[in-house]
Amino acid sequence: MVGTAARPSWLWFALPAVTMSLGWALRGYIGGGPLGAMIPGAMVGLALCLLLDREADAALIAAFAAIGVGFGGQMTYGQTVGISFQPETLCWGLTGFAVKGAAWGLLGGAIIGAAFTREHYRTRDLITGFGLMVLGTWAGWKLLNEPKLIYFSNRYDKPRPEIWAGMIAGALLLLLWLTWRAGARLPWRFALWGAIGGGIGFASGAAWQVWGRQIVPHLPLGWWKVMELTFGAVLGLAYGWCAWRYRVELTSGRAPSRRKISVWSALGLGVVAIAAGFLLYPFLHTRFTYTIVGAMLLSLALFSETLCWQIGITLTYCAFAFDFLKNKPELSSPAMWVFVIGTTIGIALVTSRSPRMLPMFLWISWTAVGMSLLKSFIPPVSSKPVMMESLFLVQAALVTVWAVRYFSQRPIGEDAQDG
Repeated sequence: MVGTAARPSWLWFALPAVTMSLGWALRGYIGGGPLGAMIPGAMVGLALCLLLDREADAALIAAFAAIGVGFGGQMTYGQTVGISFQPETLCWGLTGFAVKGAAWGLLGGAIIGAAFTREHYRTRDLITGFGLMVLGTWAGWKLLNEPKLIYFSNRYDKPRPEIWAGMIAGALLLLLWLTWRAGARLPWRFALWGAIGGGIGFASGAAWQVWGRQIVPHLPLGWWKVMELTFGAVLGLAYGWCAWRYRVELTSGRAPSRRKISVWSALGLGVVAIAAGFLLYPFLHTRFTYTIVGAMLLSLALFSETLCWQIGITLTYCAFAFDFLKNKPELSSPAMWVFVIGTTIGIALVTSRSPRMLPMFLWISWTAVGMSLLKSFIPPVSSKPVMMESLFLVQAALVTVWAVRYFSQRPIGEDAQDG
């Protein structure tokens, strides 16, 4: 594997930018909500692991990144789009996108930074921090979002419950706690760069959508998709910049774990991840249900590398496979359920057999693209997704070429560590 110092500088920015742009656009098509937002999270987490040679803890980073970016999927912004289309409220709408994007990037960056510096914190301190994050989310939502003191949706026509203030408060409470317990320099840096990238990316993507519709009203790709691609690219670029800026501190020298577990244990942990991600929702009637579930998953991930892979890869796959089932009601329901359950079990088994960061990066990227192709071209077929799917394939091919070219060689001496 090419050392971090020998890697071309542009790759630190291009790989996470294109990866997260692809992941975010896929989220808008085969996902949605917080579980869908795990797609770009898992993908960019593994892209950063590749850049930093973090094979040893790639599972933890992938799981934390998936959940951390997933938190922002609780955000509502459909009505903010509507506000931005009106000339008299354009600036307020774009301000709302900047605030919501910053909150998304802030909390996601804080969780990613905590994953990269996990060894600095005791397990009980991290679990306490996740609990404080939930408390901060509730407080920010209750004090600012619920009374609509600052509101970026439509007050008069089916007003949406916002949560961006809760996410900011939760992120800050987590960061302050980790700082007090053991210092949190890198989590703060990832959080701040994430806030900058998220704010700029979401606002600029929204502006593209407003002005683009005036210039080219019927863009085949769709201006909403342009917004998603822009948001993902700029946020991924920000995380990549942070990784490059602090690459010396972030490079890990620990030997990769090669502990094997039984097939049944792997499947059992996959069931735990999926059950926590899907089955708890009916029992938690809150505005921030995913924050509670995510905090539980983050805490459990601290105890098992295999569970980390099942959260980052299997749960993420299961989410977009289930979305495929819901969006093809004209197909045989029993056959679709067999497909979703069967392929999810297959994913769980694949991720349990000595997983490595490069194959897992390619695996989650191409299974997501493959699912988008199935959704687009299994009858009834529409011609509208052709340009979108072509772009997905180009982006996936690009990150694959980069990954194989720069990260496929094994570092000298690694064979000796495997035994």
